[in-house]
Amino acid sequence: MINIQKQVILLSDFHFREFSEYLQETNAVLPHKLITTIRKLKVQPESDALCKLIYGDSQEKTRKKFLQLTHHTFKLSGFLSRNYPNYLKHNILLLEELLSKGEKKKANELGEWIIDVAEKIEDFTTLIEVHKFLSQQAFISESKKTIQFHKKINEYIELERIKNSIYEYLREHAFFKGKGSVTKLQLNKDLAFFDQYIKHKSNSINILARYGKYHELSFLNHPDFFKKETLKELNDLERDFLNNAHVCFNYLDDIYFNLLAQKLQHEVNTKNVDTMLVDLKKMNNSSSFLKYWKSYVNDPELFSISAQTSYYISTYGHVYKDNYHKTLPTEVSENLKYLRRRLEGEIAKNVWEDGHVIKLIHVKCLYAAILLTGTDKDKQECVKSLENTLISYQQIPFQKFLDGIFATLVMGYFSLKQYEKVVSTYKRYKKITSDQIVIKENDLTIDLYYFTAQYLSNKRNQYIEKIKATYNNAASFAHVRDLAKDITQYYSIPVNLD
Repeated sequence: MINIQKQVILLSDFHFREFSEYLQETNAVLPHKLITTIRKLKVQPESDALCKLIYGDSQEKTRKKFLQLTHHTFKLSGFLSRNYPNYLKHNILLLEELLSKGEKKKANELGEWIIDVAEKIEDFTTLIEVHKFLSQQAFISESKKTIQFHKKINEYIELERIKNSIYEYLREHAFFKGKGSVTKLQLNKDLAFFDQYIKHKSNSINILARYGKYHELSFLNHPDFFKKETLKELNDLERDFLNNAHVCFNYLDDIYFNLLAQKLQHEVNTKNVDTMLVDLKKMNNSSSFLKYWKSYVNDPELFSISAQTSYYISTYGHVYKDNYHKTLPTEVSENLKYLRRRLEGEIAKNVWEDGHVIKLIHVKCLYAAILLTGTDKDKQECVKSLENTLISYQQIPFQKFLDGIFATLVMGYFSLKQYEKVVSTYKRYKKITSDQIVIKENDLTIDLYYFTAQYLSNKRNQYIEKIKATYNNAASFAHVRDLAKDITQYYSIPVNLD
């Protein structure tokens, strides 16, 4: 039997149903036909016979297509490896059950199948358990293979130890509380640790080690991370991960998303907008791919949504224009609707009481920002939601979100032409923050809307000068300067911004 046959036979009813539904949802027609055909057969045929059942014949050209299909379908089982990395383990219980019934031949056959599939997906813990059975059986049978099986157990234990040591190192040494605490000596030591495994024969180990190396460099914003060759290496790492998507990592470890986050950081720094948007879409798909996020705050997806929201508001945030929706690109409009649906889904989750209030506030801020791009009714909901957030959570220390909250509030009131609200909100902002600014770009944006609202209300020339001064102070923030030019041109404010 070929590996895909063994894999499908070894799936529990639950895991088979999950895999089958995934293939249907992703329109993988032939892979779905293949696994359902295998599952229905009481006696498994040879490869050529199975090929004929799928394609109608088994000629040489068709056999090549069939071989490609089997490899592709096995790769698609990455859905199982990432969602249920222990999907083979129930077979250990079945093996014990068969032996208890005196069906040793079936048990040994099952053991062989488990080993073949577990080797492919690098499920070392399952391999350890099966070889424990084989070694003990060999001992009982007085077979010379006993020592051979024990040596295999040691090999798998060592592989699992290495994988665990990388995870341990990532959590202990590369999970920083402060960037300043990492010395050059420690950095070199950390990189040396990861380097020893980046060419390891195990795909899961070398992928994890390569990820660890770039994780540290990216967190520290190290100059080496932003080199051109680093992006090529990250692309190679993504390719290798996808080509080996069927191998197992620790459950609840969303390594693919974390890899995409590293690429995104590089692309944002190098202002590579086109590839940035491509990777953001991949991040959206990746986070919805993993089912366990239904039970947790989906940090990966929130990271992606936060990055997208920031980009869209900075680039397409001129919501004060009467023709705003007519000028908004269709793709952007659809993406904003998608983000709104995803945020509504996150807010509705019953997971926020478990010490995640700060994250909930962040989600509400993102949702309000997306509402800002909607109708006047949406904008009313936006400002109402943020005002309620400021009141409801005033005892919670969420200073790092304050300038973002007030920037969105000011934009909302301004686009609703409630200029007196812009003024009163600006004064509250200055009083609450006491000039303790988290993000300078937000602070300058708030200033710009305030000075513009004041000018539109009373036409005093002093606010023209303040708009110009804000523009000059935003030399490092292209989005703020673009906004200043756009808003003064739109409202015909007589100021020279060159």
